[in-house]
Amino acid sequence: MKNNNRVLLTTLLLLAAVAAFAQPDRQFDFGDGQRNERVKAARVAYITQRLGLTTGESSAFWALNNEYEDARQAIEEKYKPAIAPEQMTNEQASEHLEDQLKAEAELLELRKTYQARFSSVLPARKLVLFQRADREFRLELLKKIRDNRRPGGRF
Repeated sequence: MKNNNRVLLTTLLLLAAVAAFAQPDRQFDFGDGQRNERVKAARVAYITQRLGLTTGESSAFWALNNEYEDARQAIEEKYKPAIAPEQMTNEQASEHLEDQLKAEAELLELRKTYQARFSSVLPARKLVLFQRADREFRLELLKKIRDNRRPGGRF
C-alpha cells in the first residue's frame, strides 16, 4: 500500500511538472497588439521627454510622424516580395533587386517631403535630437528584450 502511494505521488508530481513547463511564457505577449501599443506609448513618452516638447509641439509632431510612418510602411509593403528569397529564381531575384532600388528612391523622396513638413513643426535642432533619441530608445528596447530573454534564446 505504501509503495502504491509513492508511485501515485511520483506520477502526480511528474504530471504537475510537465503541465507547468508546457505553459508558454507570456512575459512579452499581451495579446491583441497590446505589446506594440505599449512600446509605441513608451517611445512617444521617451522621445517627448528627451526633446522637451511642449504640448502643442508634441501633438503636431506625433500626428505628422504617424502619417510619415504609415506612408513609409505602405512603400515597404508595396515592394515586399511575394515569395521568400530562397525560393526565387534568378529572374525573380533580379526583379526584387530592382524593386528594392525603386523602394529606396521612393523612401528618399518621402523623407525629403516630410523633412520640410517636420521643419514647419519643430526647429532643426530638435529634429536632429529626435533622430538620436529614437536610436537610443531602440537600443534601450533591444537591451531590455535581451535582458529578459529566457535561457535558450526564447522569450
